[in-house]
Amino acid sequence: MAGQASVEGRLFDGQSSRPTPVRLTVTGTGVDVVWLDGSDARERYVLDALSWHEPLGATRRLDLPDGRVCEVPKGAALSQFLAACGHRERAITVWQGSGLRVLIALMVLAVVGFAGYRWGVPLAAKWIAQALPDSAVEMIDKQFMVSLDKIDFLKPTQLSDEQQADLRAAIAPLMAARERQIPVTLHFRSAPQVGANAFALPGGTVVVTDELVKLAQTPEHVAAVVAHELGHVRHRHGLRNVVQASILAAVVTVWTGDASALATAGASVLLNSAYSRDFEREADDYGADLLKKTHQSPMLLAEMLDALTRQAIEEGDLTEDEADGHWSDYVASHPPTPERIERLRRASEQ
Repeated sequence: MAGQASVEGRLFDGQSSRPTPVRLTVTGTGVDVVWLDGSDARERYVLDALSWHEPLGATRRLDLPDGRVCEVPKGAALSQFLAACGHRERAITVWQGSGLRVLIALMVLAVVGFAGYRWGVPLAAKWIAQALPDSAVEMIDKQFMVSLDKIDFLKPTQLSDEQQADLRAAIAPLMAARERQIPVTLHFRSAPQVGANAFALPGGTVVVTDELVKLAQTPEHVAAVVAHELGHVRHRHGLRNVVQASILAAVVTVWTGDASALATAGASVLLNSAYSRDFEREADDYGADLLKKTHQSPMLLAEMLDALTRQAIEEGDLTEDEADGHWSDYVASHPPTPERIERLRRASEQ
């Protein structure tokens, strides 16, 4: 014990919001509480019955054993009082009092957060996506297709039976060359709102729009796009994207404390965009390998990417800078087209 020491503060009795000025004095093995306005008699508490909170703002809170609370301003008097009480600060309080230690903690938190975002979340999503049985994911696809058809997002195909047969014949070798035979269902749909496109759902459903077939020079060019979509199916990118977005949305929601805020949705999309670009590169590589297995050139896919980009520029949906990825690379879900074409060109030359 370092001897007597006193400090003044405000006492809240839990019955009224009006504080009472008091003086706390260390005496022997306890603390005497004296009401400065004379409204109550002196009281004594043993040191072990007192509970100090962590420093917060300009005051320090002390819980008394009878449910009352005392707030004491921080400063030299409080420090001397705590020393006289024999109070030892917890490690976290000591850390908070050191600017260097706080800086180190923030740096460690930033490194851990980045590592979790860059590697932890994708690994977790990949494990979850691969662990789900095919039947469960196929059910998701069926429900999703029903929803798309109901809202007229997709319309019945206008392709003739002969055109569809030619396309399926061009795609069949790619289906057979896959190393993991995840069930794949191919759909042709008219989609004026979407335009020339193809997309894969999480469970193995691949949709090819009539507009893409119209843009393609040959059925083999359409098959090359399907080879890319089979890469998404093989790696379950659709499902992993859903899982990743859910994890990131949950983290951002906890961080901001507002699940309904627009910033939550926007931040989740921005953070998840890098994952989407990685998925597109992985699907391009898979498609290129699949084309080579069937003795076709990956340049078929490169030519389709170029045709899709040129069409988007002609229709005003894309500018030259956006197509090159000069300004939108961070938020774009796809890598710049020139980069993708160059990767496919190198794959065709190997």
